[in-house]
Amino acid sequence: MKAQTHRLRTLLRVVSVAAVFLAALSARVVISSRSELLQAQQLRQKGDLPASVVHFRRAARWYVPGSPYHVQALSELAEIAHQAEQRQDPALALTSYRAIRSAIMSIRSFFTPELSRLNAANRRIAELVASAPAPPIDAGKSRETLREEHLALLEAQHGPDIFWTCVLLLGFVAWVGGAFVFSIRAIDEADSFVWTEARRWGTVIVIGFGLFILGMSLA
Repeated sequence: MKAQTHRLRTLLRVVSVAAVFLAALSARVVISSRSELLQAQQLRQKGDLPASVVHFRRAARWYVPGSPYHVQALSELAEIAHQAEQRQDPALALTSYRAIRSAIMSIRSFFTPELSRLNAANRRIAELVASAPAPPIDAGKSRETLREEHLALLEAQHGPDIFWTCVLLLGFVAWVGGAFVFSIRAIDEADSFVWTEARRWGTVIVIGFGLFILGMSLA
């Protein structure tokens, strides 16, 4: 009975540690997205559209499922792009559509969130590029041909970087595994710290978490 109670206590510790880390990470993402969104909206109100596009893109890249801020950032980027096209400002429109594309591509993993927005941005990018003067290598091609070729390049599937994906997975294993071992070896039955083990496995947790974040950013 005592052994079962100890195992249950250990499991609860592991779950608690993981939940705290995940909650902290999610909170950091949501707060950063909201901060960038507010800054972008202020710049847009002042008429500094190029700078606002930069901050809207950053807001959209701080993605966590359920957060409204990255969705709002993508929506405002689409509005800026649409209005720029109406004003005959293809450069700003293209920059805005590319910001949508780069933001979504940067947050994809085993699936691509906001896929319909990505597809819409790809179509507009291809159309705007095809409407610009063609480079010498594409001389003689029709606008429709240029649009289709560029759209095919945009829609080509490129998976996440294998190396950084492995770093991400390694970091996750070290982070969660370190937390599990920490709960077993660094805390005794009297709920006191065993400082030698706490330092050792606390270091593993920190390094694992750092590698996880690095892999998330670059994969």
